[in-house]
Amino acid sequence: MFEQVLGPSSLASIVLCILSALLFLLVWFVVNRASVKANQQTQLLAEILVQQRRQTELMEVLVSRAQGKESPANSDDDSALSLRGFIPER
Repeated sequence: MFEQVLGPSSLASIVLCILSALLFLLVWFVVNRASVKANQQTQLLAEILVQQRRQTELMEVLVSRAQGKESPANSDDDSALSLRGFIPER
């Protein structure tokens, strides 16, 4: 009876292989999920950076206009003042 439990092709070794495979799958799932979340957060941070750059450009144009440093003829073609692609804060 102990030969079947402790032998080379025993039930214990088969169960150990199955448990190690399940543990591997669990670890892989957790690492993969964390990687996907990190990628999503990186994309969101990149989008926030682009929006902040647009806001900075807009602020610079508005400040220069308020101080009278820019000519009014140049004011119609400002890409920073166009509201195309504007995303309001939530």
